[in-house]
Amino acid sequence: MKKAIIIYESVYGNTRKIAEAICKGINEVEGAECLIRKTGEIHTDDLCDYDAIILGCPNHNQEPALNLVKFIDRASIVHLKGKFGAAFDTYTGGNKDVAVTKLEARIHEKLPGIELIGSLSSKVTGRKGPLAGDEESKALDFGVKFARKLLE
Repeated sequence: MKKAIIIYESVYGNTRKIAEAICKGINEVEGAECLIRKTGEIHTDDLCDYDAIILGCPNHNQEPALNLVKFIDRASIVHLKGKFGAAFDTYTGGNKDVAVTKLEARIHEKLPGIELIGSLSSKVTGRKGPLAGDEESKALDFGVKFARKLLE
């Protein structure tokens, strides 16, 4: 059984909904299991217990949310070689992929043992939401595809 964890930060609940949909998609794939934690709900040492680590947050002023950045910085002392991962963000307006690209760069810099095998950027209709169109179903599909890659 391959175990994945999603670590996220969310202000208005939209990023949490994307995290839940990704987790649901992973859990739909036989041989994979997933759980979700906010940044303050898990110790960085616990990351060693997982085969895959997915990190996600909203876009805050063209940057990943500070709490997730700080979590990644703290996790940099943990041995994560051989782990798989992914990054995701939520955004408004024309800011697709802005925060997730910076988040991926931070993961590469601080957590070089994690091999990123996917990313997702999900649109929110306004600052407080709701999520646009079919973003939750896209996140579910992302979770299924991620789990299949993890099991290869």
